[in-house]
Amino acid sequence: MKVNAIIQARLTSTRLPNKVLMPIENLTIIKVLYKRLSQSKFINKIIFAIPDNKKNKELKKYFLENQIDHFCGDEDDVLDRYYKTALNFKSEIIIRITGDCPLVDHSLVDRMISRFKSLNVDYLSNVNPPTYPDGMDVEIFTFDCLEKTWDQAVNKFDREHVTSYM
Repeated sequence: MKVNAIIQARLTSTRLPNKVLMPIENLTIIKVLYKRLSQSKFINKIIFAIPDNKKNKELKKYFLENQIDHFCGDEDDVLDRYYKTALNFKSEIIIRITGDCPLVDHSLVDRMISRFKSLNVDYLSNVNPPTYPDGMDVEIFTFDCLEKTWDQAVNKFDREHVTSYM
């Protein structure tokens, strides 16, 4: 099964604009996250799902310059952006991470992927209830679960927060 990590990212944070491109030593937050997830034994692709607008032009340019897979979609309907990213990259299992969590541990992600596969479930997370500190959040779900959610979720909150409907 094709396991893809899809990371939602944008430059328009209200609390700290452009944070995903801010440096940690000589790497951007995005690059730190990318490098950490690249160590996973089970992730086939790491893809950034970003809003398709002028405000995120610099972020798109960064991904192109660094040859990092990305997909541009709706800014407010993040569920739609995730769905179209997953569809475009033929994802079967999706790992959901947010772009402002550069310290996600690849070994935790791998353990969760193994558990997800062995349990044969549609959704697995360490966020509900929270079992790890903020910044270590991982959610895993099947494409079928994402597609069903994309098709059925109509509430604005559910469209903005991707997995709340699940």
